[in-house]
Amino acid sequence: MKTATLLMCLVFAVTLEANLQGQVGDFTRSPYEHIINEIEQPFVVRSVEGLITLPHGGGPVTGALFEIQGPGTDRQIRRSKTDEQGHFRIRRVPEGTYRFKATLSGLQSEMGTIIVSKKSSKTNEIKIVMPVGV
Repeated sequence: MKTATLLMCLVFAVTLEANLQGQVGDFTRSPYEHIINEIEQPFVVRSVEGLITLPHGGGPVTGALFEIQGPGTDRQIRRSKTDEQGHFRIRRVPEGTYRFKATLSGLQSEMGTIIVSKKSSKTNEIKIVMPVGV
């Protein structure tokens, strides 16, 4: 009985790992990453910069890794870390559609799409809320 339970747990862990890897792709994976949330609405911005905070006015997230991949099917990944105020910036990003991932151990990761367009409003900004992980 113990062997069957152990085997079921192992199969579950391997399946979970495969699902997370498929979702994460080439992005960096946090050592304790268990939850990856998908932000459905794309961010449409002129430049890749923004703010990462905790929920409910919990303040800025310092040291979060913010990555983009693209444009389109280009697999190049560019990275930035948030500063003490939770701000990040990746300079000189050409127009196009990018996938992004924000991660930090202990917090739920966030993934989604960014569209960089010179037609976007100058006030549009990437704002991400990262809940505490489970």
